[in-house]
Amino acid sequence: MTFSVQETLFSLLRLNGISGHESSIANVMQHAFEQQAKDVWRDRLGNVVARYGSDKSDALRLMIFAHMDEVGFMVRKIEPSGFLRFERVGGPAQITMPGSIVTLAGRSGDIMGCIGIKAYHFAKGDERTQPPALDKLWIDIGAKDKADAERMGIQVGTPVTLYNPPHCLGNDLVCSKALDDRLGCTALLGVAEALASTPLDIAVFLVASVQEEFNIRGIIPVLRRVRPDLAIGIDITPSCDTPDLQDYSDVRVNHGVGITCLNYHGRGTLAGLITPPRLLRMLETTAHENNIPVQREVAPGVITETGYIQVELDGIPCASLSIPCRYTHSPAEVASLRDLDDCIRLLTALANMSPEQFPIEPETGATQEARP
Repeated sequence: MTFSVQETLFSLLRLNGISGHESSIANVMQHAFEQQAKDVWRDRLGNVVARYGSDKSDALRLMIFAHMDEVGFMVRKIEPSGFLRFERVGGPAQITMPGSIVTLAGRSGDIMGCIGIKAYHFAKGDERTQPPALDKLWIDIGAKDKADAERMGIQVGTPVTLYNPPHCLGNDLVCSKALDDRLGCTALLGVAEALASTPLDIAVFLVASVQEEFNIRGIIPVLRRVRPDLAIGIDITPSCDTPDLQDYSDVRVNHGVGITCLNYHGRGTLAGLITPPRLLRMLETTAHENNIPVQREVAPGVITETGYIQVELDGIPCASLSIPCRYTHSPAEVASLRDLDDCIRLLTALANMSPEQFPIEPETGATQEARP
């Protein structure tokens, strides 16, 4: 069957899975991998791994990964009135919460709800322009009281996701919740399809990871088992082509996949990635040779699993490919199918390279510090 980027992406976007509750996405990823891969497994945390290419024990190991989870919420308390208090899981944009439609994973199936907002007619002063604090918000599922909410299948700990089914916009753009990072998951499946019948000189491990939006470390058990020589992550990055961000950077939708030079998050996590120059050259050279458009990015405020993977084991060289995305962590993220296709083509080209083309070891020379 011919792989369709849009159909695959939309099927993944229609699934719900906050951090720690990724099973519906994991089931789809595992089933798809099992159609072609030599070896597929799911670990105890829920990460899904598929191996392609060389079976040799000494083959170079390339790990390509993307996370399955999305930002969302979890029910913290059921009020006597039947309204639900909640906490954030990950970092959904709080400014977009009031008035949002949400889906709750009840015990017997999904339940629709909305995040309440004070009637505009009665709002005064800042209430009309400023979003309430998180502890002032609630979810309305239409329950008469607490007992009714419980009968509907709600309990403390019920997962809640943003609701916005995928839509097509103009110029190959799509709008949906959870493009972060179902775009990356779609890229994994596109690469899997391309590698299914291709002999490779290296071993390629495709990993659909868990809990990136929560603790950024759900993938760690996988790399300790796989022990990759090189890791490449796929995630979104803020697109700066909207009126509010045009002075920040030149990253834009429909202009190719982003190659991260630096990302960094300094609020509690204190981690990030400075991509080794030798890997930047490898990515840009491969893209140029295959006529794939790319754009460099420096992205403070952004962090992915590479921030932690790079310091595991004996040190794992890491790079990040980013798909530009507008309105990140909102119910209406916007990204380009063209950029997604470019990402798949670049990853496929990398997987088809010979081991000698991967610059695993540090560069030597006058600027290279001597090893102790």
